[in-house]
Amino acid sequence: MTIIANKRFNGALAVFGLGLLAAYLHPYRTHPYRSYYQDALVLLGLSLAWALTIYQRRCMRLSSLLVLPLILLLLLSLQLSLGLIPGAGALSFPVLYFLFLILALTLGSSWADQPDGADKICLSLALAHLAAGLISVALQCVQLAGLDATPFVMGIAHNAHTFLRPYANVAQPNQLALLLCLALASLWWLHQQGRMHGRAVLALAATLLWGLALTQSRIGWIIVPAFAVLCLMPVAAGRAVSRVGMSVLVLLYAAFVLGLPYLAQALGFAGGSLAEHVGGRSERMALWQQAWRMAAQHPWLGVGWGGYGAEQVKIAADFSAGTYAEHAHNLILNFAAELGWPATLLFIGGLGWWLWQTCVLPAQSPTLRFASLCLAAVLVHSMVEFPLWYAYVLIPVGVLLGMLHQLRWPAAGVRVGVEPAAAIAALVLAAALGWAISWDYRRVVQGFRALGQELAGYQVAPESMQMPAYTLFPQFYEYFRLMKVVPRAGMAQDEIAYVERWSRRFGFVHILNKLAEVYVLNGQPQQAGRVMLTLQRLHPFDYPEYYDYWQAKAALDARYRVVFQRMPSREAP
Repeated sequence: MTIIANKRFNGALAVFGLGLLAAYLHPYRTHPYRSYYQDALVLLGLSLAWALTIYQRRCMRLSSLLVLPLILLLLLSLQLSLGLIPGAGALSFPVLYFLFLILALTLGSSWADQPDGADKICLSLALAHLAAGLISVALQCVQLAGLDATPFVMGIAHNAHTFLRPYANVAQPNQLALLLCLALASLWWLHQQGRMHGRAVLALAATLLWGLALTQSRIGWIIVPAFAVLCLMPVAAGRAVSRVGMSVLVLLYAAFVLGLPYLAQALGFAGGSLAEHVGGRSERMALWQQAWRMAAQHPWLGVGWGGYGAEQVKIAADFSAGTYAEHAHNLILNFAAELGWPATLLFIGGLGWWLWQTCVLPAQSPTLRFASLCLAAVLVHSMVEFPLWYAYVLIPVGVLLGMLHQLRWPAAGVRVGVEPAAAIAALVLAAALGWAISWDYRRVVQGFRALGQELAGYQVAPESMQMPAYTLFPQFYEYFRLMKVVPRAGMAQDEIAYVERWSRRFGFVHILNKLAEVYVLNGQPQQAGRVMLTLQRLHPFDYPEYYDYWQAKAALDARYRVVFQRMPSREAP
């Protein structure tokens, strides 16, 4: 029976790891949720792993760590009841992700509660991340060479002047950089376990560092030296790491980073120097300043979960030019802006204490150090972006957190029995729910395609963009309706209010221009002028095109002329 149980346990971890690997390698991306199918693969792997685990041991370990997502869910419910969140539909995905986070935390604790469970968790995560990282570097080289390998490799636009940042099938260079850093941590752990030796480790590490340099992501400049220091620190029952070998790898990465601009120039691209990359325009600074303003104006409960983008549209005119975003690109500031300072400080303090208790105080082992490396990489990335908003990052982190909690407090928590029949029923229900959500999302994707065809001059079935009776994505059907609004004089006040409301939710350049035209044609030139200033602040690279449009309109219409005379210059920074 023990052998069979071990096989089922190993099978659960293998399914989870394969789901994670598939998420990183899946090339299909759709608008509006670019990572929908990637996240779905991770959640599918987690669900199947849970079912296999229940079938193996018929119980789950629940730890006090579950309090964190439960408190966040209660806080979101409070915000919804107070009107800070515009409708329950806006909470469908956050609630779903928090529920899966609870499942990941529970599985991490339950798996670590088994013999050699923590090591097996690390093996599953290490193999998945290392395989995904190495394959992604190969895909980067395919993209860099300009080869058409669709549908297996995502296409990437080649600019005749700018050296591209290949992103493999992860679709975003900084997200790929995080994956490659996690792959480096995985390589170290496999070396510590005696599963990989000497020259193979150096060769694979050099390959990953080359891919990391190709992303041109600055998080690598922090994570690689930090990893070098942490990996050189001794661990109990671990293998010694060569200081010379580690120094060679760090210097090799520095050479890749410093030499990449020269390689770009040799290939005929305009490759900026490292100094230009460091001192270039920082859009994040404006995002952080805006988040700080939101937190200062709404200190107790914030602007509401997911409300950063809408609030940014309201206040962007008061800041220097940056970019339109739906996140602050900093975990702490995003929490402060959307949840308020009390919840944020409680979160930071609690997380800091917990990390000290689980990662610093205990005797260091390869397993503990591997988890610390992974969490450090994610935390560094979370200071400049929002990786935890993706399930293929959030779920592995949740499993590691559950594992660490169980290792630190093995006698804490409670075991809850679960019958296999109940697990099967829950899995069937989850599968049906997943199919329904995907079918609902597919309707939204088809709606965007129909909208694109309509804008291109083709006739489409109007029902494809009409809101169905039941949907988890009502906001996108409001976007379709908003796109059909034509600015004109004499609009009713409720029509203007509708455009105002949804223009804040969808602060894209064409939507803001539409709002400005609604204002100017309905006797509100001051509001129109502020919207055009907002447009310039959030979309500075697109602004010249709209400046020319308003200049042409101003030559024909005095109403436009009043606003145009107060607009920022065409080349405004």
